[in-house]
Amino acid sequence: MKELISCLHKVAAVNQRVEHENRLVNRYTARDFTPFRFISWSEVPSTHMLAFFLDPDEDHGQGPIFQELFIEELQKLLPAGIQLPKTRWLVEPERRHTDYGQLDLLLSSADRTFGICLENKPRDQTRDQPRQLTSYRELLLHRHQQRYLLLYLSREKREPSHDSLDPKLLQELTADGHYLNLTYRNFILALLDSWYQNVHPESLRIFLRQFRHQVEQWLQFESTKPAQLMQDQEIAATLASSPAYVQTAFDIQGALSALRAQLLDQLSKSLTARATGLIGDSHWKDIGFLNTTPAKPFLLRRPSPNGSPQSLPWGRYAIGLEFDGKRLFYGIRFDKANWYQDDTTAEESWSPEAPTAFGTLLGTGARPWSWWVWWDWVGPETDQDLYPKIAEGKVLEELVSKIGSLTTALDSYCGSS
Repeated sequence: MKELISCLHKVAAVNQRVEHENRLVNRYTARDFTPFRFISWSEVPSTHMLAFFLDPDEDHGQGPIFQELFIEELQKLLPAGIQLPKTRWLVEPERRHTDYGQLDLLLSSADRTFGICLENKPRDQTRDQPRQLTSYRELLLHRHQQRYLLLYLSREKREPSHDSLDPKLLQELTADGHYLNLTYRNFILALLDSWYQNVHPESLRIFLRQFRHQVEQWLQFESTKPAQLMQDQEIAATLASSPAYVQTAFDIQGALSALRAQLLDQLSKSLTARATGLIGDSHWKDIGFLNTTPAKPFLLRRPSPNGSPQSLPWGRYAIGLEFDGKRLFYGIRFDKANWYQDDTTAEESWSPEAPTAFGTLLGTGARPWSWWVWWDWVGPETDQDLYPKIAEGKVLEELVSKIGSLTTALDSYCGSS
């Protein structure tokens, strides 16, 4: 314990010194300032940001240079003999295409004979929707016959869900040059570097560097921010100065999983204490929508008046809180099966009008997904930022008001008083 306290004091002293030095540098350079701190960052804003640079007509003023570099990088990844058209491309972000679904990003050649669809999946735990990529391919086939490219952009290399695109078909499309799995780590970061090196306006170069730093922080890649690099190097040097400090550092790393679990448990208990008229507990069986650790969803319900699960005022509905490995999400969950211990009833689905009804009651529009009739994120984007906010109580305060709105919506929809 003495070594632990000594190590923490040393690291705290290094942090204070580095922060002081960075403040002095920032006074003259503002190198840590970024407009991204004012943006609620997620998959959709990242798609729109990429679309902004890929569109030659946007007010970055660089014409097709970003688009041309993007196409050049794609061309390097395609099988020999497959050529992308050297043309200007029409860029359409986040647009619904009738029954084919809402495509994250669609690029169409100027003569509309070739199409490129990009599905943006930055979160490792985010699943595809059933037939999602299959539907996108059908749209490309309908419009462009065999002249198309389907891009799956993920944090690290991964395959789409089997119910999104059949594995055998995926192999065929890859071999034929119709499918590529791009990654943020190897493709997007390199693309941003290429864009940075090929433009001259300083304002754009600064923004592109900030864009890269935002992606690094968001997806928890190694940081290239000068201040972060300096801090990491100084702390590493301090820890390396003593074998006891090295051992302590690895001991602390090993305790982080237990720390995360304890903080989430404290959050759940505090939320239950603040949720008047509700009872809370982890799901008795379900390992969670995203199959993560800690896994079980935490549920809040109106208590049964007679103690019987079948008499729960909200029935199979509950307010849920779940951790996806890096972020928290909450919402209205519907237990299709196993909604109480020893449940042997047949699996049920929610009423078709439920997502729209809840969206209207909450003033947000319908947001269904799997066993969640309505859901949303809560708290910071990364676990490095999330857990300190939980410890400070800020996530609890944010959730309390949201839980109140969900309780009112469930009471209204389920006829509770």
